[in-house]
Amino acid sequence: MKKQYSMAASPRDMELSRLCFGEFASCPESLPVSYRYGGKEYRGLPKDSSVTKRFVDANMVETVTSGTVGDMQIKAEFLEYRDYPAVEWTVYFSCVPGKDKTEILEDALGADIFFESSAAPELVHNNGDFCSKDGYTVGRTKLGDGVLFSQAPAGGRPCDQAFPYQRLLFEGFGVNISIGWPGQWLCEYAGCKNGVKFKAGQQTSHTCIKSGEIFRTPRMTLMVFDGDEARGVNIWRRWFNAHVTPRQKGRILEPKSVLCDNNGGVEWQEATIENQLGAIAYAKENFPGAKLWWIDAGWYPCKNAEGNKTWPVTGDWYPDPERFPDGFAAVGEACKDAGMELLVWHEPERVHKDSKFCKDHPDWLLARKTADGNYLLDLTHPDCHKWLCEHMAAHIKESRIVCYRQDFNFEPLGYWRDNEDEDRQGMVENLYVQGYLSYWDYLLMNIPDLWIDSCSSGGRRNDLETMRRSVPLHPTDYGYGYHHINQAYRHTLHSWIPFTRSWTNSWDKDNDYYNHSDYYAPEPPSLDNFKLINGFGSLTFFAGVSDLKALGGELPYAKKLLGIWEKFAEMQLSGDFYALTENHRDNAKWTIFQFDCPEGEKGAFQVLRNNQSKEESMTVRPRGFCGCFSYAFQNEETGESFELSGEEINKSGVTFNQPARSGSIWFYRKI
Repeated sequence: MKKQYSMAASPRDMELSRLCFGEFASCPESLPVSYRYGGKEYRGLPKDSSVTKRFVDANMVETVTSGTVGDMQIKAEFLEYRDYPAVEWTVYFSCVPGKDKTEILEDALGADIFFESSAAPELVHNNGDFCSKDGYTVGRTKLGDGVLFSQAPAGGRPCDQAFPYQRLLFEGFGVNISIGWPGQWLCEYAGCKNGVKFKAGQQTSHTCIKSGEIFRTPRMTLMVFDGDEARGVNIWRRWFNAHVTPRQKGRILEPKSVLCDNNGGVEWQEATIENQLGAIAYAKENFPGAKLWWIDAGWYPCKNAEGNKTWPVTGDWYPDPERFPDGFAAVGEACKDAGMELLVWHEPERVHKDSKFCKDHPDWLLARKTADGNYLLDLTHPDCHKWLCEHMAAHIKESRIVCYRQDFNFEPLGYWRDNEDEDRQGMVENLYVQGYLSYWDYLLMNIPDLWIDSCSSGGRRNDLETMRRSVPLHPTDYGYGYHHINQAYRHTLHSWIPFTRSWTNSWDKDNDYYNHSDYYAPEPPSLDNFKLINGFGSLTFFAGVSDLKALGGELPYAKKLLGIWEKFAEMQLSGDFYALTENHRDNAKWTIFQFDCPEGEKGAFQVLRNNQSKEESMTVRPRGFCGCFSYAFQNEETGESFELSGEEINKSGVTFNQPARSGSIWFYRKI
């Protein structure tokens, strides 16, 4: 019989953590970082560095190590978790007082570690998001002697064609690894006879550091776990919810049901104060369970040189006075009165040449050597950074915005590199990333109950530093209604980021998929966007007011499904995740996910039979059932129910029957 593991941290996990990472905090020269300074290679921090420790809280101990190499100061912040087998560290380099600049710092690696193993481990990796049906594809590489694996994102956004979350699987244990860098990182794994070498850091570093500057490494997070891959997934999810998923009003951020109305335009270019207030009033009367009102791109002045509205003309971050003469305050107040929070889209880092801001502040912009009509807001410029913080905070407060949605729709890497001198390679990127993170920190510290939605042409900037400040409500721009593709995306995202969003769209007809080539093509309003065709893959239930109005007499049914979603979404967020079918993107197959809540002795199955599937039923072997008890199963949409003993489940599994092109949610509980 396969060994069953608890998903909570165990004494064995904590023992493994001490064995693997214990000396990192106690011995400065053993900290697993490396760099070259003044042409000489270094590992760790100097032996004579000062070391101070403090309790951050009952579950976290911080060790700060500070030393000097030549004219360069080095400080490492190392964090040990006492409730999970995880550690984190970041290293900061600066110029000693009294000097104008350091010598050249190069090849600064935030991690340079050797994992000892008698057998070749397996590396589980992923290609991230890039608006493709092939995005979020899982890869597996056996790191035998001489096998090399390296990965880096494309264009400077950390999840673009790469994924900064990886899992090393050894015999009987594993290591979860995160590279927390919202820029251009690089990692390398090299298999050898007795283990594997791992290196990670900002991809490019060859720079002097001027007085007053800091160059920092990525925040490295490593978690060791006893057991199999599923346990590695779930102990990570539990740690993530305990220490990373944002809080609001003292509680972990709750799943949100979302409504919107763009008045039928491209993005929100046709949004006005009148149509927004009218739609919110309809939502208040007919769908009072909604929690979030969504306004996306195009609400600001966005006219191009020809005088036509087009949402990519970004840079002027205030409501269009022609459509919102008194700003957003009335919209925010109407949302509050309807029991909803207001979400509004922004993209402050991209400044279009036709914006007023571009003409007013050319000194605050980074340009490429090859112009394309866009500029990058210079977050390394102190005055620009100060303005952005203060202007956006005032705008958010005045508009009654509760969820600040930030997008990033172009590649920053060329803008960084084109503005770096030969002796400053990687420095603009490093200072820029620090400015980006401190901007979000400013908003969160100065606006009570604010939460942030991270978007970047979909899910291209969801590294762990970003996720410590936000959630990804839009993890891809591809295939909103392609069920089988979204199921594969879910497989990856559920394994690493518990709070994320899927889609309730259905891009098929006559039981076949059609070519949805027009990004803005409206979906015909139908009950399909509310029925369980996709099994509610999301932690935000998203619907347009026009769709609600089109439902007419079916609105009570939609409200019933919202109640099912609210119950299921809580389990998606907090439950242990098991993929009970293979990771595929095949519309002739079934997909079944399990979310188990052992502390509450309950859970749910998300059962999806894709539209081309010929199999009438599917039997799966779920996890977490005790042979000593019986369990009740219920489909709250159809009213179906059955009971099985834990012994039957563990021996023969659970069988589901449903028609092609359908989804269902089956709740279960111990009886």
